[in-house]
Amino acid sequence: MMKKYQKGLAAVEATIVLPFLLLLMLASGEFGRALYQYSMLSKAMRAGALSIERSGDFYSNSGSRAQRESEAKNLIVYGSTSAAGSSVLPGLTTSDVTIVTDYEYPFGSGNFYTELMVEYDWTPVFGDNFNTFFGNSLSLNFPMRTSMVVRVM
Repeated sequence: MMKKYQKGLAAVEATIVLPFLLLLMLASGEFGRALYQYSMLSKAMRAGALSIERSGDFYSNSGSRAQRESEAKNLIVYGSTSAAGSSVLPGLTTSDVTIVTDYEYPFGSGNFYTELMVEYDWTPVFGDNFNTFFGNSLSLNFPMRTSMVVRVM
């Protein structure tokens, strides 16, 4: 049997705990979304790297190199070699993709490598800033970076 002074205590406790539970639920959702988008970014990077690796004349033919780089960037950003449609991630552009010049390793071996890098500015769904109520707000944006090195012919 409940005492008279305990009536409504569960409602007060729920009112205190509910904002923290809601914050925890939203944070775990955003973390899952960030992992999903990083996975998509890595898959797109792998597809672009494989397109460079499989283009047999990437290193030797400088004339087709610019075209191959453009196709690889489009493949990373749009999922196809043409710059058509929407990007695989919202806000991802070809300027976020960097293809570093070739280098030979070990020197004199004839093995040439190219590095591809993508830096994607990740933004959360529920707002860019987190208000702390005591001073400055915290920015929730951060750059997602991924890179891959492939051997080119």
